[in-house]
Amino acid sequence: MRDLLGEKAADLLIERDYSKKPLTAEEVESIFGKDPIPQFLNTRHAVYKERGLAGALPIQNELIDLIISEPNLIRRPVTRLGSKVVIGFDKEGMKSLVGD
Repeated sequence: MRDLLGEKAADLLIERDYSKKPLTAEEVESIFGKDPIPQFLNTRHAVYKERGLAGALPIQNELIDLIISEPNLIRRPVTRLGSKVVIGFDKEGMKSLVGD
């Protein structure tokens, strides 16, 4: 990830394993910003399928609580710089994020 973002942006990178250090509701809201949460969800995750989230998502507060309890519901990595966000391993998206 650091190689892809370049030296300047890599200095700003904060890496976190949220299976070891869970996110708070405030952090989840900060990650998503004003972007719709569904685009961040890992639709291949077992919990997504078991709970039938493809058919109907819970209201935002309930969805945030679910993400906190099941952090693998978030597609990774989530890379945000200001108001711009890239989800998943999107090399071109990450390059455009840092202006390359």
